[in-house]
Amino acid sequence: LASPVVGGWATRMPAPKAPTVVARAAAAEAPAAGDEEKDVGKTLRIASYIFGWYFLNAVFAIMNKKTLSVFPYPWVLSWVQIAVGAVFMCIMWKLRLFKPPEGGFTKEMFKALIPTSALHLIAHVSACASYKLGSVSFMQVVKAGEPACSVILLSLFFGRKYSKLVWLTLIPIVGGVAVGSTSELNFSMAAFLCAMTSNIASALRGVTSKDLQETTGLSGINLYGGIAIVSGIMQLPMSLIAEGAQMPAALAAAPALMAEKGITLFGLQAGFLAYLVTGSMFYHLYNQTSYQALGELSPLSHSVANTVKRVVIILASVAVFRNPITPLGQASAAVAIAGTFLYTLASNKQKRDAALAAAAAAEAKEA
Repeated sequence: LASPVVGGWATRMPAPKAPTVVARAAAAEAPAAGDEEKDVGKTLRIASYIFGWYFLNAVFAIMNKKTLSVFPYPWVLSWVQIAVGAVFMCIMWKLRLFKPPEGGFTKEMFKALIPTSALHLIAHVSACASYKLGSVSFMQVVKAGEPACSVILLSLFFGRKYSKLVWLTLIPIVGGVAVGSTSELNFSMAAFLCAMTSNIASALRGVTSKDLQETTGLSGINLYGGIAIVSGIMQLPMSLIAEGAQMPAALAAAPALMAEKGITLFGLQAGFLAYLVTGSMFYHLYNQTSYQALGELSPLSHSVANTVKRVVIILASVAVFRNPITPLGQASAAVAIAGTFLYTLASNKQKRDAALAAAAAAEAKEA
């Protein structure tokens, strides 16, 4: 991933717009109480989380695709990426650079983290497999269906109710991202199924992660750190069973394949392990900022923000791989971002209507 390319993409991409739109959406979901200064501070904080999430994820997506081109082993690769983040968090807690949970991690906390950690590893392994089997843009197109998965799952299994307007606003979000990358679309059923598996696991992980904040008291960085540790422990034996026997030959061949394909670490010649660890850190950091955003967003809003992120990643892949951006692609990206704003309006309207109905019912009961 040469530095001139990255620099050009970072300056050309309209990434800051998407985080700002989603940040405003998230801030709008909060209660109206509080002074204007606090609202502005919250909007800026959410914007910084989402911008970091988008940027780090875009870099990771490109590095991950390039890694898989020389090391096509999604089970082991995804485990390394999760494990590097787990080790990083342990070091940060030990050095007190990140504040650890009050009283440390308890046995009950780790037990509560198991279901969400299982969903996390399923989401990541299947996403890596999809990257291996298809293009970055194809994977992002299918992953754009995550908000729809989230709405359906929350409605069917968690009793959530959404208005018709909320359902309708998912159409431009999913449709905009899908149309934006149809020119690159090379359909692969295996890649499609892997990406859809990742969609379902990610949507469920978002819901259970939100619940974990209430049951364990963990949130943001600490919540994701705990999930990384537990999922890394759970995934290791499965990865070794699936691909462990192929590792000696794969690790020996990877450096030569990197040189053959001209893969560098931001323009620097680096060994395969250095490239692997750096990509893993980008994976951890984008998830960390994602969980910081989750602390401010509802599960559905988080899925919607995830969809807008797809636009950013598609634009990043187009810039890095030098594919032209068509007017249709630009227009569809704008449609997806506009859809996010429309979702915010519909969601706020539903909440206002529910609040008014509850107040009216309370008044009627008192009367």
